[in-house]
Amino acid sequence: MEAESSGSQAAGRERLRLTTHLPTEPLPPSGGGPGFTLILDFQRHPMHTASFLTASLALIAASAPAFSQGATTYDFIDLGTLGGGESVAYGLNDLGQVVGWSTIPGCLTGNGAPCRRAFLWDNGVMTDLGLLAGDEESFARAINNNGVIAGTSEANILFGSGTFHAVTWDKNGIAPLMDLGAGLSSFAYDINESGKVTGWTTDPSDSRDSAVIWAGGSIVDLGASVALQSSRAQGISNNGKLAGFGWNLFSPNDSLLYDGTWVTIGGSGQFQNSEASDVNEQGTVVGLQAFPSGNWHGAYWPAGAKDAIDAGVLPGLALGELYDVNEWDVAVGRSYADDGSNLSRAMLFDGNNLYDLNDFIPAGTNAVLYEAREINENGDIVGTAVIDGKFRAFMMKPMPDWKHIGTGLAGALGEPTLEGYGTMISGDATEVRLANAPAGAPFYVIAGYSQIDAPFLGGVFIPSLDYIFPVLIADGKGAASLAFSWPKNIPAGFTTYWQAWVVDATGPQGVTATEGLTFVTQ
Repeated sequence: MEAESSGSQAAGRERLRLTTHLPTEPLPPSGGGPGFTLILDFQRHPMHTASFLTASLALIAASAPAFSQGATTYDFIDLGTLGGGESVAYGLNDLGQVVGWSTIPGCLTGNGAPCRRAFLWDNGVMTDLGLLAGDEESFARAINNNGVIAGTSEANILFGSGTFHAVTWDKNGIAPLMDLGAGLSSFAYDINESGKVTGWTTDPSDSRDSAVIWAGGSIVDLGASVALQSSRAQGISNNGKLAGFGWNLFSPNDSLLYDGTWVTIGGSGQFQNSEASDVNEQGTVVGLQAFPSGNWHGAYWPAGAKDAIDAGVLPGLALGELYDVNEWDVAVGRSYADDGSNLSRAMLFDGNNLYDLNDFIPAGTNAVLYEAREINENGDIVGTAVIDGKFRAFMMKPMPDWKHIGTGLAGALGEPTLEGYGTMISGDATEVRLANAPAGAPFYVIAGYSQIDAPFLGGVFIPSLDYIFPVLIADGKGAASLAFSWPKNIPAGFTTYWQAWVVDATGPQGVTATEGLTFVTQ
């Protein structure tokens, strides 16, 4: 947000120009994402307490700053276990619900290993999801925002072999997914917001893997259209794109992208062995691929790109993989050693730079982040850490540097909420997010240089009315966001105050209001 004076326009009046970046979708705390620039021209009159706005929209292609070293700090959350010694996190939705597996006490498989159970972690509580009758273990891989979970129920697992049954869990419990008719192994790997599940099953005609989609109680065999003997799908976007890989017997793997038809995107050229693991709606794909170094590294295919970008590896490590990419083209994975030492570190790649996520957890945290498996649209990350020599599921949440002040004004839904994200380091991405408002409600975000606590319509105006953003509209879930780039020349110690007022017929005099927010520029 940048403001500049254009000089006095008339006696006692000052004309200012305010420029801010608004996203076309919510912006994660780590930055990135498409948007447009909003330019406001307004006049402040000393005889009025509010700013009078005459707004014009300039739809100018723009993007907020990407994840940058030192620009984001995280809270570290040990998700615990189901009572056993270890746990692993694999899936995460935008509501902060996490799935994976945990060992359970007093149980060994027929092969003598501790039994693993699929779990759902929600707001500090880990729940055992159960398994199919006759199986020994279960494994949850993905969860959508409706709380539907995809994974497997398993038996006789030893060194990757055994029997896998693709399943989903929802409020009604566990349910098996269809196979291709032979009752052989099936594996559910990912689920999108419409409930489509992707993975692979054993093809009954030749006992080889075949990529599939489950939707609406049916199964679609997509492997038959792949020009390779075997195929696996590992990621699905909300608009139905698939990422995976295929191979011929005794040949390296080729990365595949499906968008109505299969396209080979990696592995078939000079440097072979490639596996795509995830794809977002824009078509950005991530996975692994062998590069000229001879080792496989994290591979990153920008939307529409012919070839993958080598994401590289962290210092001192030889191999790398990327597992997940969010809608802001930020990917997570791991770098690890190839000497049998089991040395591995979680990493993040923003399309340009590779980061060790261990550098962003609070100092003194008794954990080494082993791998990062998923990043959601809020920038939350889940994966596996090593704590006291054991695997432990974790979540990293971006830490806002904002403080709540004052009181809000409630309606039938209670008080709407306003949260701030970003470190307020000069030049970094900043965002405020509204939630708990009526669906489709108009609202105003107010920013000021001081705290005035002025009574208004049954509530309290917390900030001075230096800036009133044009009316915004909450989405169908009563949420919205306003994001912008914090100016580069604002001095450290500069304080601003924020609040949102919502048009809400259930509130006093037809409005509700959030608590105030304040932050100090670093």
